[in-house]
Amino acid sequence: MPKKKLLESINELWNNQYTYFILIGFIVGICTGFSNVIFHFFYSKITSLFLDPLSEKNMVIFGTLIGGLILFFMTYISKKNDILGYRFHNFIHTVSQGSGIITIKETILKAGSQIVSLGFGGSVGQEGPMAQLGGSIGSIIGQKIRIKKSDLKIFIACGIAGAIAATFNAPITGVLFVEEVTLLRNIKIRSFLPVVISAATATVVAGFYSGESNIFYTIDFLLLSYNELLIYALMGLVIGLMSSLFTKMHFFIENKFEDIFPETRIRPIVGGLLLGLIAFIPFGIGLEILGNGYSAIQKALSSEYTLWIAFGILILKPIATSITLSSGWPGGIFAPAIFMGAVCGFLFGYGVENLFFIDLIYPGELSTSYSIVGMGTFLAAMTQAPLTSIFFTFELTQTYQAVLPVMISSVIGTSIYRLIIGRSFESCYLKKENIEIVQNEESNILSNIKVSDIMRKDVVTIPEKMTLGKFIEFLPTTQLTTFPLIDEDDNLSGIISVQDYRGWVLEEDLKEVIIMKDLASTQVNTVTPEESMLEVLKHWDKGDMLPVVSKTGSLKIVGILARRDALIAYNKALNDDTS
Repeated sequence: MPKKKLLESINELWNNQYTYFILIGFIVGICTGFSNVIFHFFYSKITSLFLDPLSEKNMVIFGTLIGGLILFFMTYISKKNDILGYRFHNFIHTVSQGSGIITIKETILKAGSQIVSLGFGGSVGQEGPMAQLGGSIGSIIGQKIRIKKSDLKIFIACGIAGAIAATFNAPITGVLFVEEVTLLRNIKIRSFLPVVISAATATVVAGFYSGESNIFYTIDFLLLSYNELLIYALMGLVIGLMSSLFTKMHFFIENKFEDIFPETRIRPIVGGLLLGLIAFIPFGIGLEILGNGYSAIQKALSSEYTLWIAFGILILKPIATSITLSSGWPGGIFAPAIFMGAVCGFLFGYGVENLFFIDLIYPGELSTSYSIVGMGTFLAAMTQAPLTSIFFTFELTQTYQAVLPVMISSVIGTSIYRLIIGRSFESCYLKKENIEIVQNEESNILSNIKVSDIMRKDVVTIPEKMTLGKFIEFLPTTQLTTFPLIDEDDNLSGIISVQDYRGWVLEEDLKEVIIMKDLASTQVNTVTPEESMLEVLKHWDKGDMLPVVSKTGSLKIVGILARRDALIAYNKALNDDTS
């Protein structure tokens, strides 16, 4: 029967690992490419309909205030504060250490808030939001077709790579972004194929429908002498210091917002007011630093700024970005980083032109090259991802001449930033919220196993006032050797194991005198269903079983966690991960 044979062939192809991974790459890449086009369309339309007309009348403050009010109402109605502010670090934690399960409702809410932020002038980038949206799409597709839990992160990685690749028309950058920035370093070589396919597919889809081949035009890179590499090294040092200063200032401003405005939902309105006031700064500086900054980057690359305008932008852009994120306007740091890097590079190039090559080249020719390297260097320092930044610069310029300068500058900038700050911008947020990310394979597996997945819900408990005689009569009815004790209100009051009672079972005279609470350990380690096995093992120092309580601080038992069950779950997850 042809139909039966066709179905069998399809099933055989799907079960083939390489076919399966190729299909994953195409499906997620197509969806991510279209999502990029739709996302860009919506926030660009908001900007053209609201912000651009207001900017012509010097009334941008009304647009930013509307944006702040919309974000306020979105959080008020949805009752979700996690759609506000810089949340890329939470996304990194979810995909790297968590289950990777992201809901459709959560995805729509976050995408909507980010469109509002970018559309109404938030001084942030679309790359972080797009990476989150792409990863969420990958997660949702994976959940819908009910793939193995161990494969879900491959779908997420495909979505992230596709999103970044589509944004910059840079597929290699998208692939490296997954490994270096989102910390998915446990993705296996076998999973590399769908990630590459997704990045390439998303780039083609976005390029075909967006009408723009690239955010930036084709750039001619100029390296007049290898002696310039010393100047590029110096620029790496300066940008390392500048990016460190920006990070310290950002967290200072964020802490001030938290102290002055403890109510999270009010902050977007305050941020909207402050951004609107920044827009009044004369000579067009205020308007240049609002939004994602791509038009301003193009001006820096084409040397359209005067020296003093560039200085003004470089001083105010970090403040505007910090206010935007600290006040709860969501967005990414990728675009602000390359914006500030481009302006830093422009100023460096301007100085080099006028000091060393004023009679050899046309004005602005060298500034463009330094702007390009500055973009890559600032990005490398902030993200601590020099490889991503180097290939980003290469894909942007399409010339090998840019590789050596950006390699030298990026490595120095990254090193200076690490010496001063100690970690990437995202990791600073993780540290602030006491979130730990581990990168070895065993810890990743343990972090993905939740107590709720392996605990036994049929808990055998004994009353704390049960006599030793009754307990001895009870023992033959069960195969267990460890039992939680409960009081009259069914609250946990202790735990008793074979080590506690085996020396008393032959004491005939004491069987009706001793109660179980006298023999039990009252200092009991407990766990909650939401904890991961990585967290549990940190304080599971003795005993074969741990009581599971409903929440931290509660004494209501909802299950029991056995060491044997944990070992079986780990071995199963390890086999799934390597198969």
